[in-house]
Amino acid sequence: MSGVIIENPDENTAVFTFANGSLKVTIRRGDLSREACDAIVNPTNVTMLHNGGLDTQIHRTLGSYFTDQVVAVNKKFGHSACPIGQSRIFIAKFNREESSPGFVINTVGPFYKAEEAQQSTFHLQSCYYTSLAIANLYSLSSIAYPAISCGAYRFPLNDAAKIGIQAIRDYSNQVKDVRFVLFDKPVFTVFVQEWTNYCQAINREANIDEEREQPSTPPPTPPISSTVRRCILCKQKSLENGQPYLCRVCLNLTRSDAFSKLLQQLRSAADISFKQLQDDCVKLKPILSLYSLVYTPVEVFHQSIHPRDHVAEHFLQCHCDKQFRDHHMPVSIIGDGNCFYNSFVKLSGTSAAFETSTITPVELRARNIIELVLNRYQYEDQHRSLSEILDPFEPYVTKEMVRDGTYVGVWDFLSIATVLSVNIITVYPNVNGNSDLNYTKLNAHEFKPLLDASSDQSKSTFQTVKILFSNCNKPLKSTSSANKGWTPNHFVPLLNIFY
Repeated sequence: MSGVIIENPDENTAVFTFANGSLKVTIRRGDLSREACDAIVNPTNVTMLHNGGLDTQIHRTLGSYFTDQVVAVNKKFGHSACPIGQSRIFIAKFNREESSPGFVINTVGPFYKAEEAQQSTFHLQSCYYTSLAIANLYSLSSIAYPAISCGAYRFPLNDAAKIGIQAIRDYSNQVKDVRFVLFDKPVFTVFVQEWTNYCQAINREANIDEEREQPSTPPPTPPISSTVRRCILCKQKSLENGQPYLCRVCLNLTRSDAFSKLLQQLRSAADISFKQLQDDCVKLKPILSLYSLVYTPVEVFHQSIHPRDHVAEHFLQCHCDKQFRDHHMPVSIIGDGNCFYNSFVKLSGTSAAFETSTITPVELRARNIIELVLNRYQYEDQHRSLSEILDPFEPYVTKEMVRDGTYVGVWDFLSIATVLSVNIITVYPNVNGNSDLNYTKLNAHEFKPLLDASSDQSKSTFQTVKILFSNCNKPLKSTSSANKGWTPNHFVPLLNIFY
């Protein structure tokens, strides 16, 4: 299972560890100026000259080396030294001690005004985005934040915490260790509660209940008489005349809500039996045609749009075949247990820094389950060479695949090509040596869409997506024998680069 492990070591600390070790968020009470990490984030003003509060405390703790750098920038740029929502990086100390930060990232948060709430939200988001962009640029792995703008700048605590959550999930990329070091107890309490609510929602979606001993029994479905046709999605409301599949309520659901409900139905069926899952896949398949899916993945890497994954880049350049090393760049993907499906969602975005696609990982997972369950034997026949590395089918589909945010196996590759109408080439790093069965079977393997016998399409009509098997951490630097047990726990797409 994948989700978020929520721990409270003591009354002043909360730790949230995400799937596959892709991100750990620690919230604790303490002194940010003395936090030992790669970088601390200093809330300052547009001049960057400290004038009280935490800003002054950080200058006092770190000393003149840090202050002199800030003053030098101020003398050059004055009140434009660091605009609202922007960030600047400085070396913390000339001779760094293990108990002190390596860098200081100055950021300027907004002064909150209710009548300008939208602009304030944008600027606070930008504080996180620009500070994390700098941290990723410098290959930093840990960063510690204050509650930006929540003191004298009066940003509502709950809103500020939620903005921080979303920004960190979207932009942390290579920064795997994010901390909030907060002085005031009320601020600490609100931030912990908001992160707890967020992580519990992820776990509920992944059907993870740490205290559950027995699987919960789904509510009974009302008996369906021979004269009453009921909605195939909610299974509760009757259908109106002219509506073949969905009731009025389900028809009015947003696309993402509809597929969330669809995945819940598949999960409930899987909890009963594989046969029930098969039956429900047949019944629910007509829903897919109500939501058109035209997938045109981007193919070229743009540095201003796509954050690069430095760890995946290490695997690509040090352990992959030359045909993939040359002219390819791995794109950073959120490691929340959905990285496989997030990879395809990421490639569906337009040429903007923010995702605009309406496709969600939940939708792709639901479509993929139905496609795979209903055409299992065709896929097995198409990919006989992979039989040695495929998980047992029924346990995998009913225990893992139907749960959002959980382990993704090779089975998912077999059918996603058909769902998206693309060719997929897998790239597997040769970390364990040529005897690694996964490397010999999966590296440069091509997954093609299933085509009807009457179809006149050929594989040349499909775009190609390359997916790299990666890991959240680099392999050990010692002898190769130490890496014999290496296994991937992350997926990222490869995009073409041109020089």
